[in-house]
Amino acid sequence: MKQSSRSLILGLLAIVCWGSLAALFNLIIHLPPFYVLGFSFILGSLPAWFRPKELFPSLKISSWGIGGYFGYHFFLFYSFRYAPAIEANLINYLWPMILVLLTPVFFTSIRLKFYHFIGAGLAAVGSAILVWSKGADLKWENISGYLLALGAALCWPIYTIGKKKMKATSVWSIGGFCLGAGILCFTTHFLIEPHVVLQWHDARILILMGLGPFGLSFYAWDLAISKGDTRVIGALSYLTPVLSTLGLILFAGQSLTFFTTISMILIIGGASSGLLDFLPSKDLVK
Repeated sequence: MKQSSRSLILGLLAIVCWGSLAALFNLIIHLPPFYVLGFSFILGSLPAWFRPKELFPSLKISSWGIGGYFGYHFFLFYSFRYAPAIEANLINYLWPMILVLLTPVFFTSIRLKFYHFIGAGLAAVGSAILVWSKGADLKWENISGYLLALGAALCWPIYTIGKKKMKATSVWSIGGFCLGAGILCFTTHFLIEPHVVLQWHDARILILMGLGPFGLSFYAWDLAISKGDTRVIGALSYLTPVLSTLGLILFAGQSLTFFTTISMILIIGGASSGLLDFLPSKDLVK
């Protein structure tokens, strides 16, 4: 199997895992966010404990990874607290489009095509409709939730491209990122959040999050972006909001409004213009 095909399969595996994240978190939204993050990150780090020498390759790379993981999930989880889950989730999933648009900024041999800009415009219009549809009853807490979701949408592409530009490391360094982020989250939890008595039904959800969206997905994503084209992987990521939104509807009791549906079509449709990058190209990131 060609390396490009392996990268696509691994990227798809990560995306399927991430598609379940919003629905799983919505089921335990009553738990303190940093507690949920700490628990999930520690579980996600466990596979790498068998390769302790590869957990922390360097201070620079480890700091970048820990900061990226902690920052993205901080923005994302708190956005769900202050804005409706589906709407915050759709804004968060502007990140594949941002990943595609930022790639030429950091890899000068890469060029964007006209359809990238058309897609970006459609996704931006969809996001504007999403916020505008709230009209006069738009509360500050919802605005702050949307801004947090936008912070998440910016954080993940910056982490991804920055990691790709750094010296190649073992995939097990992802376990070090998770471990560091988990310790940071638990420390924050003990300092500012209320004490938690974990119930078994909540523990099952946390275990699923740790094994999937916080475990397997991170290792698969790192392998995918280390050898693959970030534009192509980013385009594949446009499947994530579809899976994530369906998960919220089917398993977390969320519902779609008319304007949210229109926004979802514009955001996903506009972002999906990047799927044209699957056509043969000579200027892939090496």
